[in-house]
Amino acid sequence: MKDGKFTEEDLENSKKYMISGIHSAQDEQDSEITYYIGQELSGMLTTFDEYEQKINEIKLEDVKNVADKIKINTIYFLRN
Repeated sequence: MKDGKFTEEDLENSKKYMISGIHSAQDEQDSEITYYIGQELSGMLTTFDEYEQKINEIKLEDVKNVADKIKINTIYFLRN
């Protein structure tokens, strides 16, 4: 992702997946309560509609900029 090896279609599919999750959370009372508790604990209140709008505003360059800031800090090796 740091090299920009993803397409606009990849980004749009990711957005659709995330928005689908938002809609699912609204359909389940426990998930909706958990969402709003997290919002309260973080000191921010973003409604589901605002969250969806923010997702839709994300551009390819935004993803690349965030990817540039991510650093690996742990690598796990699985053994049999």
